[in-house]
Amino acid sequence: MKKLMIVTVLLSGVLASVSLFANEPLIVKEEESFIRFSGVQNKKTEFNGQFQSFKPFIVFDKDNLAASSIRVEVELSSVESGSEKRDGMLQKSNWFDIENAPQGLFESQQIQRESEGVYKVDGSLTIKGIEKPVTLFMKYVELGSLIELSGNYTLNRLDFDLGLGAWKNPDWVKHEVEVTYKVVLEQ
Repeated sequence: MKKLMIVTVLLSGVLASVSLFANEPLIVKEEESFIRFSGVQNKKTEFNGQFQSFKPFIVFDKDNLAASSIRVEVELSSVESGSEKRDGMLQKSNWFDIENAPQGLFESQQIQRESEGVYKVDGSLTIKGIEKPVTLFMKYVELGSLIELSGNYTLNRLDFDLGLGAWKNPDWVKHEVEVTYKVVLEQ
């Protein structure tokens, strides 16, 4: 009986440590990960950009989606669009307003398997203190010891007060901005 109790205690400890590690964020391979965006200016000129600094905190277990979560903090001041002038304007109050709201934030509320290798992620996106519900469709690919999570999302910039004043006019900058992301994780 004593041996059974000892074995039970040891097994409980092992199982607790396994579940503890299962809920640890996965390690992000920053050099292979990105958040990019593209838009249209003056009705015809496409521009592309990216955020150089963002921190994903991802707990993902395709066999236990209820315990999975995604949180991504984006340093909005790290925006690069290929134009110093545009980058400077994007940091001002009528765009990202980084002085008052330096970070953007995505947090998942629910992750569901949509189809083989595709997951539906319901969450919230906060930019400039404005929080909106969003649904992302995320591709999941295992690459040896790595996991790649990727997808795209069309954001209406006016939902987050991005581009105020004369910039609200879609002739200057189209309201829809395409956001593309890829996060590479070590298993």
